[in-house]
Amino acid sequence: MPEIPTPSKSSIILPHQQAVFDRLCAITRVCLNVSRSAIGLKLRTSFLLIGPSGCGKTFLAEALATEMQVPSLTISVSDWILLGCSNRGGAATWPVIVDFIERSKQEQGAIIFIDEIDKCYHNTSWNTFLRSEIFSLCDRRVQKNMNDLDGDRIPEARIEEVREFLENKTMILAGAAFQDLWEDKARPSMGFLPSTVTNEVPELQDLVKTLPRELVNRFSSEMFVMFDLIAEDYRQMLESSAGQVAETWRKRFLELGLSRIDQAVRHKKGARFIEEVLFSAIVEERGSLVNFVPKPKTSESIQVDNSDESELEAL
Repeated sequence: MPEIPTPSKSSIILPHQQAVFDRLCAITRVCLNVSRSAIGLKLRTSFLLIGPSGCGKTFLAEALATEMQVPSLTISVSDWILLGCSNRGGAATWPVIVDFIERSKQEQGAIIFIDEIDKCYHNTSWNTFLRSEIFSLCDRRVQKNMNDLDGDRIPEARIEEVREFLENKTMILAGAAFQDLWEDKARPSMGFLPSTVTNEVPELQDLVKTLPRELVNRFSSEMFVMFDLIAEDYRQMLESSAGQVAETWRKRFLELGLSRIDQAVRHKKGARFIEEVLFSAIVEERGSLVNFVPKPKTSESIQVDNSDESELEAL
């Protein structure tokens, strides 16, 4: 058996993510390296990563795949296309999963990240079918009589290979914001004296107020909880990103970023903070967008066609 990789204290992991990242690495090493057929019983290898919007859930899932040196596939529930539906202009999601698994079969394993899973709560016919397809993925069941991305029927032998890889070499991680839940947890109690609001960790029972229990129960009871970014997180994001910013804007990028950290914490900007600061730095360097006037074309760049005028003079 090849040596199991160990997690590193990577500089890309923010302080508030490190403990979650290390624990996820330990679990993923087991998911990808332990021979499940030798154990005799199924292992629960689907986990929930929850936290308010902007706290870095998708980033952490990608960093986990990079650390484990395995391919990953991110699927957003908002973009999920059901089998048999062709009115959304894209390929159905399950054939995409099958294609990803078939391309990953020679690897040590794979990670599938289902983002925005908390959007499965509506009691509509679409959500009913959506939950059914997600149930199948979490249960490692692959529907037969399915067409691939080219529209050809997938043979049962290939379906079985995909199912086996899902069962034995794939870790499923689902991300959810549960924004209302976090806001309820953070709401101060009523009274004459102000109460101190702390980061109260949601429990599994809290999730079933939003998601069907049969979906929640398909994931491990060990949840990975992340909180809003703090000032130190934003400071480290700036320092880590500065090296990737062109020298023309780097100094102003850092100055603006440092001056807006308190605002970012207050408004819970998350990863969007870096994008906004960089754009502001570029705008300042190029001048105000309001007063921006495009350079006029020079006489050399203006080519006048006088053919019609010459013909008139000849007449």
